[in-house]
Amino acid sequence: MTASTTAAKRSIGLRAFGHSAPLNKLGSTEPRLQTALLATRELNSQVDLCSVQRVSGERRFSTQSQVSGWGSHSGYYSGNKDSARSAPSAPFDYTAQRRLALAKDAADSQADNVETQNSYYRELLKPSMQDTKAPLVISRIEQGQHAMDLETLQLYLVALMRGKSTPEQAAIRLIELLKNQQQLVKHLVGKGGMDGYERVLQMLANSKELPNVDNTSNEFMANTRGAGLQNLDSSKQENMSQDDYEYEQDMQETQASDGTNKRPIHVIMHEKPTKKIWDMAKWIMSTLFYAFCILTLVNLTIEGSGIMKATTKPGNFEPEKLTNKVRFSDVQGCEEAKEELQELVQFLKNPEEFAEVGGRLPKGVLLTGPPGTGKTLLARAVAGEADVPFFFMSGSEFDEMYVGVGASVTGDTQVLVKDGDGTRLMEISQYIDTYYPGTNEGYVVPVDGVQTLGYTGGAKMDGCAWTTVRQVYRHKVDEVYEIGYMGDMVRTTGDHSVFIRAADGEIRAIQARELQVGDSLVDMPSSKASNTRAVNSAVSHNLTMWASEADSAARQHCRAECHAQGVAEDITVTSSLAWLFGIYTARGEVVDSHLQLSFGTNEAQLKQKVAQTVADAFGASPMANSADSQVLQYSSLLAQFFARHCGERAAKRVPEPMWTGSASTYQAFMDGYLIGCGGKQLSGSAEIVSSDYSLLRELAWLASMHRVQATLKASSSSWVLEIQARSTQRDVRITSIDRVAYDGFVYDFCGCDNEAFFGGSNAVLLHNSKVRSLFSAARKKSPSIVFIDEIDAIGSKRNPRDQAYMKQTLNQLLVDLDGFQQTDGVIFIAATNFPEVLDPALTRPGRFDRIVQVALPDIRGRAAILKKHSEKIRLAPDVDMVTVARGTPGFSGAELQNLLNLAAIEASKQRAKGVTNAHLDYAKDRIIMGSERKSAVITPESKLATAYHEGGHTLAALYTQGAVPLHKVTVIPRGHALGVTMQLPEADRYSVNKQEYLAEIDVCMGGRAAEELVYGLDRVTSGCSSDLERATKVATAMVTQFGMDEQVGLVSYSSEQREKLSAEGRRTIEERVRVLNEMSNSRVMSLLREHREELDRLAQALVEYETLEKNEVERVIKGLPIERKVVPQ
Repeated sequence: MTASTTAAKRSIGLRAFGHSAPLNKLGSTEPRLQTALLATRELNSQVDLCSVQRVSGERRFSTQSQVSGWGSHSGYYSGNKDSARSAPSAPFDYTAQRRLALAKDAADSQADNVETQNSYYRELLKPSMQDTKAPLVISRIEQGQHAMDLETLQLYLVALMRGKSTPEQAAIRLIELLKNQQQLVKHLVGKGGMDGYERVLQMLANSKELPNVDNTSNEFMANTRGAGLQNLDSSKQENMSQDDYEYEQDMQETQASDGTNKRPIHVIMHEKPTKKIWDMAKWIMSTLFYAFCILTLVNLTIEGSGIMKATTKPGNFEPEKLTNKVRFSDVQGCEEAKEELQELVQFLKNPEEFAEVGGRLPKGVLLTGPPGTGKTLLARAVAGEADVPFFFMSGSEFDEMYVGVGASVTGDTQVLVKDGDGTRLMEISQYIDTYYPGTNEGYVVPVDGVQTLGYTGGAKMDGCAWTTVRQVYRHKVDEVYEIGYMGDMVRTTGDHSVFIRAADGEIRAIQARELQVGDSLVDMPSSKASNTRAVNSAVSHNLTMWASEADSAARQHCRAECHAQGVAEDITVTSSLAWLFGIYTARGEVVDSHLQLSFGTNEAQLKQKVAQTVADAFGASPMANSADSQVLQYSSLLAQFFARHCGERAAKRVPEPMWTGSASTYQAFMDGYLIGCGGKQLSGSAEIVSSDYSLLRELAWLASMHRVQATLKASSSSWVLEIQARSTQRDVRITSIDRVAYDGFVYDFCGCDNEAFFGGSNAVLLHNSKVRSLFSAARKKSPSIVFIDEIDAIGSKRNPRDQAYMKQTLNQLLVDLDGFQQTDGVIFIAATNFPEVLDPALTRPGRFDRIVQVALPDIRGRAAILKKHSEKIRLAPDVDMVTVARGTPGFSGAELQNLLNLAAIEASKQRAKGVTNAHLDYAKDRIIMGSERKSAVITPESKLATAYHEGGHTLAALYTQGAVPLHKVTVIPRGHALGVTMQLPEADRYSVNKQEYLAEIDVCMGGRAAEELVYGLDRVTSGCSSDLERATKVATAMVTQFGMDEQVGLVSYSSEQREKLSAEGRRTIEERVRVLNEMSNSRVMSLLREHREELDRLAQALVEYETLEKNEVERVIKGLPIERKVVPQ
């Protein structure tokens, strides 16, 4: 089919409409209606009906950008996707679209204006719209909400034909429109009057009798709503090509969708592949951005609340995780020290090789030297070369490890305390509060000579033990955890640890916040060997009839009373005495300063046994007036003895010997107490009822210490203590855990041995969670290195006047070091800048017995350090590190690294391509002389005085034999000085002679001498104070340490020794120091008078140029000009 034929078929003009059968059936009696129908021919000649693009059987919308109104969008089309690639794209007419938008606004705002409506319809049907607006015209006219006339009907028919309606369908749809618009019919009839109007209505009514009108109308309406090609007869389909058939189908689909809400237009979108990729990239970027924002917000919330803060478990200590291991090649300038440490590396790599021949390496190595020489780096290099774990701790951290703060329990927690006042069970607050004045809290208080009941250590409990308490601590909290068990309760903070017993019998510490109901707490140990001691440190001892704190007079009086009454002075602790203690605790009283024991009428045998036992233990007999009564009464000596050990009246307590006694003494005491109080004794058990809660609580602790099950319970009006023999552990499972609010102090014993102590009415094992086992962790990771930096913080020489806590950390360190063998594979390395202050016990053989000196680097060492640190710095071609090293004598490795860093920063600020010698000089001056204070406002007079002062130092350095060579002089304020004269030695100096010391004093005196020479003695400024201080220090060292004074002689006195000298000796030293300074001042005054003209030139040059190098100074004093720009004033 040719293109012209195809175009002819796709162009639907009104020429075919003019002779259609349905139109003729309307009759020739309706001239106005036929005129309206035929008039569309003229409009057809003005409007191109072939505006719909047709390529390969496809109709497409515009490919241009989206514009206002019903229309097109880039990439939207209907039809075959592949054919869209070859479809031509029409140019976009912005003027037409703008005109259409204006016409639409006018039509919407003037619904009753026929001309405005028609203008809008004409714009929609113009060829530039490509027939895409025809459905909109049809829909708008059929709604009947806008004004219409004959021209409107003509445009309506054009729109129908644009939509590929057949002439029959167009006529029928026009009739349907007129049926619903009777006012329009009346308007169209016009001058025909009512008769003409009625004839038209009759004509429309008769249209129902036309053959197939309704069916045709229904078919047409159905077709416009998506019935497809069912209205096309089969003959037409047979005569159509495939392209024509697709075109007709597309036209039917378009007619079925007119763009209204009820019948929307359906389109298929095919986006370009590049657009899909860009959309996906935008989605990914937006998702990542929002995810980042959300995660950041969540992270800030969690960090602020502290929910996810890691809790440090007790006893946890891990080595450093070194991502980049340090090697000996990374440490420069200390070759001798590296050679000494090489054998440590070999030992750590292969300890068995040394053990085979019986060799033992030092247990500890002490690195000494000035700050910044690389001691810490050397220790890490040893670990890196040997590839072993590296434990690091500074001296202050090590001190905190033993003086650390633990978690805490509430003040009503019962603990057993033994100190100089005896052994007693008491509330922990009752003991610790005595160390804190008022409401003070939050700091550790060291204690000495205090013990509490703990255990022997290890994974399993096999006995109790007295453990040392090193510090006490209290602070306030706002919440605690209540842990219920056996009818009792312990209240602790959430980070406090409590021991629990695992199924295999091993014990471990868990923080209170991690405990669960059903966990088994650890009570006093049980054992079948019930006759063993309760506490491994207990020893038998004798008691005296007088108090331990009694003075000599009281003791002498007590001895006299004992002799007069025949009572023994020393009483041996036996089972009989323990039985008497039990009897007295149950029923004994002190009445009128006498001991009184009461018995019932049926207790004659008991009375007789008590009397006999007292006679055997003390050698005392009852008083005569109580021999025939039911009361045994003894003298005041026995009354004081029993009251002192067991208390009296309502303050009875377990006597101290029972806490440290054997199982037999405990059994005798309990037998006596049960007999005395009338307790119920059953087979293998007993029950004691009393209102004295504190006494029953002590009895429960005492029974538990001796592996006897004792449970304290509350009754209606008293307390009940149940005691029974046992060979298995009690049921001490946790029954409840509650987190409650709390307003008060909590307390803790810090630094306990084995990190544990017993507490509670029914004693359970609590954990001191702050003590960390550094040495046990190092032993587990052996071979390993433990490095303690700044060990002088804890290892300085002990003094009897020091507080206890200052000595105990060093003592603990010494004990732990002794616990290691040379073959354990653990080497201790410590570093200090002050080896002379260390305690001799720390540096003796077997501890830190090897000292490695890490001195300041020499010129070769400095050059190697500079080359190592400059590997990542861009240097100028003319920079020579050997030259820089020669100009930095006395610099440490840390100072050399800082020099390169400052030079690199200055080069970056100046946008230089690399670090030059000028940048290195700037950095060196800044390190030696300090930063320039350019903002300081200095008056011309003050600047000139400073110039003369520095000129005096400069000339003294130039003309004094033995002085350190001059390097630079400046009058720019640096640091705290208004001016600086800098000297640098030509090489490293390892010793100084007397001439050089005197020259140093002369240079110090040069500034003051210049001021006195120029301005007079009365106008000498205070700027010479630091010079005098330096000169006096050198002169004092010459006199008291170096033996360089003839009158004082060849002696050396330290500062402490000088304090012990006689008044005459101290006076002599002071006189000789003053003489050295005055003689130096006289020499410099003579030198400056001789070179006064040079001093004036130098001062003027310093005012003009502010900073002068040595070569410039030499030119100035010779009267030669300096070739450089003058510094602006």
